[in-house]
Amino acid sequence: MQVMLNNILDKKGISQNQLAKDTGISTSTLRNLNHNRTSRISFDILDKLCVYLECGVDEILCPQRPV
Repeated sequence: MQVMLNNILDKKGISQNQLAKDTGISTSTLRNLNHNRTSRISFDILDKLCVYLECGVDEILCPQRPV
């Protein structure tokens, strides 16, 4: 899976720092998600992101396309 969080943040004009401050998700977690340096994401974090960004899981997580 590929995390598309950066795209959503750019579209909505929200910084990673603002997202961290408003959701309580650490900036290091958000940074790792944005750079696809994580092997899993908790449902709690995914739920917080979807609620805050008013989007669906399918907008944050996308199947990784074969190279």
